[in-house]
Amino acid sequence: MIAISLSPNTEKDDVLLALKLLFSPWRFFTTESIRLLEQWFRQYFKVPYAVSFNSGRSSLYAILKTIGIGEGDEVIIQSFTCVAVPNSIIWTGATPVYTDISPSLTMDSDSLKKKITKKTKAIIIQHTFGIPADITTIINFAKEHKLFVIEDCAHGVGIDYKNKQLGLFGDASFFSFGRDKAFSSVFGGMVITKNRSFGKKLRSFQKHLREPGAVWTIRQIFHPLAFSFILPLYNFFSLGKILLVILQKLQFLSFPVSYKEKIGESKPTFVAKLPEPLACLALQQIRKIKEFNKHRIDISNYYLSQLGEMEFDIPCKEAIPLLRFPILSENRDEILSYFKKNKIYLGTWYSNIIDPKGVDFTKINYEKTSCPKASDLASKIINLPTYPTMTMDDAKRIVDLLKTYDKNKRG
Repeated sequence: MIAISLSPNTEKDDVLLALKLLFSPWRFFTTESIRLLEQWFRQYFKVPYAVSFNSGRSSLYAILKTIGIGEGDEVIIQSFTCVAVPNSIIWTGATPVYTDISPSLTMDSDSLKKKITKKTKAIIIQHTFGIPADITTIINFAKEHKLFVIEDCAHGVGIDYKNKQLGLFGDASFFSFGRDKAFSSVFGGMVITKNRSFGKKLRSFQKHLREPGAVWTIRQIFHPLAFSFILPLYNFFSLGKILLVILQKLQFLSFPVSYKEKIGESKPTFVAKLPEPLACLALQQIRKIKEFNKHRIDISNYYLSQLGEMEFDIPCKEAIPLLRFPILSENRDEILSYFKKNKIYLGTWYSNIIDPKGVDFTKINYEKTSCPKASDLASKIINLPTYPTMTMDDAKRIVDLLKTYDKNKRG
């Protein structure tokens, strides 16, 4: 089965490690993997500070609180994103303000310039799917207005832009280790910064956070184990799908975005330190990031070489390790249904403009008609998989189905 969002990074060694961690309760009281994971980020990006948290959204919240964002302030983000981003702003008491997006699915710099007010304190630059935003223009503009720049690197690690790593352009950057990100520990996040003064304050903020709790941590450790038998059974009379729903209903498995987050009732009490067992899972995966990125580049290049003559728009035509390979089609829902019948489950980030489906826009200060380009692109978006455990034969199967669909559509 090919499924873009069902624990796509998990390999056999990750399942075995999760099993060991479940039967190693003493690991909950150590910090060695946390130390090594933060060290990896410091050395990889050559920065003085890398500070870990229990999620990407917690990492963003920590940045905002450390720079003093609060009630009455505004933070600019792009539309076409996950609700976790505006929620982190709302947790501080500040207001998220949305820009429209460019054809590359990243922040439109012209739209940004219209959103600046006296209340604006920071800009969050999202590299959607790993596609570099117009970061030079945005940062120069931010400097003129003395705004703090945060890079949202949740979709990639190790992506170069103008001979510099994404994550090193802003005043601070955050990464996510979510279940379907570039590498995964189910939940987890990291902040990096070159600013020693800010880094020191951020570290102090982290030290005063709570531990996330054993029950929550065990639930995340169980995730790789559960999917090791859910995925093989997913299309076997839908047993895997039924099992997934049951485990989620019984709260053995957590949702990537909770119901309360969708309706604006989530609270910053979620924010916590990264637990040692999840740091252990993340450390094992991050050490494979070079291999993962090469695989994603190979898959993306194959798509580029095959899809050019079909009636799809391709937002990114560069050889970069895309988290998901985006294409645009007026017949999006028809294509998704066609693939589902062939046991392939493609992605639709961010078809709801602010994903996932069910988000209450009024609670996150978003007006649905305020960003027309984002609305248009969200109605057309399809994500093709690039994840580490898929094969080139899987990619060929996807391309063959797209070619067949395209040919039939043209008649």
